[in-house]
Amino acid sequence: MAERHSHQSMRGTSCAGLLLGAAALLWSPATAAQGTVSQALQVQQVQPRTMDRTLEGMRKGVLTRAMDGTAWIDGRTYTFPADALVENQSGRQLQGKDLRFDDVQYSVEYWLDGNQISQMVIYFPE
Repeated sequence: MAERHSHQSMRGTSCAGLLLGAAALLWSPATAAQGTVSQALQVQQVQPRTMDRTLEGMRKGVLTRAMDGTAWIDGRTYTFPADALVENQSGRQLQGKDLRFDDVQYSVEYWLDGNQISQMVIYFPE
């Protein structure tokens, strides 16, 4: 009987040891750091930029041509950087680098960053 009792005690001790070992692996500093990193990545996700029509420096003009990432407004040429925001009057986003117009007259509101258009609203005829 004593032999049987000590055998059960050892089995209980072994199970407890396994559980403690598993718990230590689950809550190790490396595991905790991984959780922190993934949480930090989730927090740092970048929200897409949106058009801000209240920015200072808005200009008005007439777009007469656009192609290959360049726009002609009131006889002057401006380029579109990759992150330029372009919308129509309804707020539908357009890609500035993909615009292809020739011999048109569309009213525009635009904002410059140097000689580049940072954002532009195109008023297409309805």
